[in-house]
Amino acid sequence: MVRMPGVLERKRPQRLVLRFAMAFVALVLAFSACVQIDYVVFDSAATSAISRVAAAAIVGLMSLAGAVVERSGQVIIYHAASFEILSDCTGIEVMGLFAAAVIAFPCRWRPRLTVLGFGLPILLVLNVVRMISLIYVGAHWPMALSYGHLYVWPVVLLTVALGIWLQWALRVTNDLRVVP
Repeated sequence: MVRMPGVLERKRPQRLVLRFAMAFVALVLAFSACVQIDYVVFDSAATSAISRVAAAAIVGLMSLAGAVVERSGQVIIYHAASFEILSDCTGIEVMGLFAAAVIAFPCRWRPRLTVLGFGLPILLVLNVVRMISLIYVGAHWPMALSYGHLYVWPVVLLTVALGIWLQWALRVTNDLRVVP
């Protein structure tokens, strides 16, 4: 039997990439299904609760900074402008994508848990900064709100999530004990 050099070496990484891609897609679909179940079966109980907590945190932080701000449920009133914090505003989608990418990555659990414990709080804080900045921009420059909301901040959040994941994945793959 003639052994072709490199064939086995190429197949193993390809299998790992395929396994990662399939696990990532499955986790994203499972996460999306959970959100849809919350919408349909539980009348958005979980996502509404997350939105109310986010709104309360935003109002608390803005008040600490000296802003005159009010809240009614998920609605924040600042400078006579009102902003409703929906579940899409909480950054849960980006954090879900990040968590799915980390969990799907073929490595030991300790590095996964470490980067989740590090990355998710960074994304959460960045999303709070996003919401506060959008409220400020929307109250002072309403015409700029949709641009920041739809274009600038989604790119920033996804870029940071991808950057954290890529740095972690590159670091963890340098460890020969990574793949079980």
